[in-house]
Amino acid sequence: MGGKVNSLRDVRTGREWLWRHPRFAYKRVPHGNSYVANADTGGWDECFPSVAECAYPSAPWHGAAIQDHGELWSHPAEFELDEQEGSVTLRTRSQGIILPYTFTRSITLAANSALIRVNYEVVSNSDQPINYVWCIHPLLAIEPGMELRLPASACFNIDSAYPEGLISFDKKIQYPFDVSGLNFPFLPETNAARAIKLWSDPLPANEGWASLLANNGEFQMRWDVNLLPQVAVWMNLGALGMDGGSPYFNMGLEPCIGAQDSLADAVNKYNLFATVPPRGNKSWWLEIEITA
Repeated sequence: MGGKVNSLRDVRTGREWLWRHPRFAYKRVPHGNSYVANADTGGWDECFPSVAECAYPSAPWHGAAIQDHGELWSHPAEFELDEQEGSVTLRTRSQGIILPYTFTRSITLAANSALIRVNYEVVSNSDQPINYVWCIHPLLAIEPGMELRLPASACFNIDSAYPEGLISFDKKIQYPFDVSGLNFPFLPETNAARAIKLWSDPLPANEGWASLLANNGEFQMRWDVNLLPQVAVWMNLGALGMDGGSPYFNMGLEPCIGAQDSLADAVNKYNLFATVPPRGNKSWWLEIEITA
């Protein structure tokens, strides 16, 4: 299932930080399908080379169909486990389907540590440049009263919102967001019936961080904005049940590269994307720490 991580649990408190869909079973889904309709099981996935379904916008693969939530989730990843005396590394490696690349993710956890280091590398297997956007897609199990913490200097764009008219798409906003019916930085009750997806402009230096604070711990993310320049947030606050059932209450806290969600929009509308050079590579890293 594309190297999905389905659990990230603090053994000190028992808190499970990753949301699990209450009705979707794990299953293999053939390439060319909708992630939301068929594979939205929760956990942590990687979205590459687009987040939304779109046609690849650049030569020589112009018009090639990129499926919902990217290419990685719908086919098996090569898997390696490297156990050292003081650490363990899980490495997943995926080959592109529509585009000729190799995507590698390495997750390292040291003994007696609550911090994991995630290293990413994309290698081009082509003599042509490959354009992309990327985001980590961990769906977090949230609760009313949790505190979402984001850099006050970040300037956010609105990608989508529910219900219609919740917020104007024409303006940029800073945190804490001024959204009707919500009282950020604190998360609302489960019946808030609001959903919103936002993504930031490139962040200022030293502002590569985001976190979610609970009553017995904090989920912290840190990164280098020179390599990983932005952050996005998806919140489904009791608004939508994508499978037609009861609405979800979850959050995607998503450091990202490029404008979200469509690669076509990132290239043609926002001019905010990244490129792997011919036969070259791009790499970045992310740290996740759970404090008790």
